[in-house]
Amino acid sequence: MQPNPPVPHTATVDAKGVHVTTAAGKSRTYSSGEVINLTQVIDLAEGAATLCQSSSEKCLELVDESTQLAADCDVLIAEITEKGVGANLIGKCEHLKEQLDLQAAAAKKFHDQIQGGEEACRTASQNAEVRHGGIFRAVADSPLTKPAERDFYNAR
Repeated sequence: MQPNPPVPHTATVDAKGVHVTTAAGKSRTYSSGEVINLTQVIDLAEGAATLCQSSSEKCLELVDESTQLAADCDVLIAEITEKGVGANLIGKCEHLKEQLDLQAAAAKKFHDQIQGGEEACRTASQNAEVRHGGIFRAVADSPLTKPAERDFYNAR
């Protein structure tokens, strides 16, 4: 089930703060500190998404590396078998190959989970931008612009 898309809020600014009205008609007043916190939350969600993306890429690199090492183990096992060297060495190589296969599977699983986290962070950030963007525009366009704008832009 898909959630409803975010609906932008409307906002106005006066000396008491930022007055926000939701699509449902509910009103709330935000202080300048709350507006700054809201921008920080959006920025943190974007930062978390970026971290997830880099972690996801590292997991894919680990999958590739593990797969390559497992293939190298197969070659080594074949060479050892040809030379008729001890069974213990072959057993150790087979165990190593199994562990590398498990590592590749775990890294792939983590990659998929991290990608889901990245998508959730980006969605949360985008929804907050859409829903609360009116607050930021109201601060920037306020007749009380100088202090409001300074606080707003310093927080971004």
